[in-house]
Amino acid sequence: MDILGISMNIIWLLAGIGFIFLEFIIPGLVIAFFGVGAIITAIITTIIDTSIEVQVLIFSISSILCIIFLRRYFTKIFAGKELNARDNENFNIEMGKIVPVVELIEPNVIGGKVKYQGALWPAKADHTISPGESVEIIGRENLTLIVKKK
Repeated sequence: MDILGISMNIIWLLAGIGFIFLEFIIPGLVIAFFGVGAIITAIITTIIDTSIEVQVLIFSISSILCIIFLRRYFTKIFAGKELNARDNENFNIEMGKIVPVVELIEPNVIGGKVKYQGALWPAKADHTISPGESVEIIGRENLTLIVKKK
């Protein structure tokens, strides 16, 4: 069976690839299994000449079976890891450490930089601190160091 001169197995294959790419745009790990179902349908329609009703049935059954049996497995592989308070403890900054200012730090503005452990870190302070001065690390907010003049 052809639609507009295009074989149905090619249409199913393109639909499958489209569903898989759509998963990247709308993540949720469901749409990709419809893509797998469409690709399975394309393979079967290449081997066996079937009616459109049978093709839709093959697509539906294969997609649902993929979702039921594979989603849990692939979710474990592709799911991100949530950080908890304990993970945050592993990120230690040496409070009281004296570090040089590399870029101008203005009051309560993130944008100034200090050099800490060989890398440049964003820093903020309650007062203006010029490059070349030394500061003491008194805290942090995420990846921004809170500093004061030494």
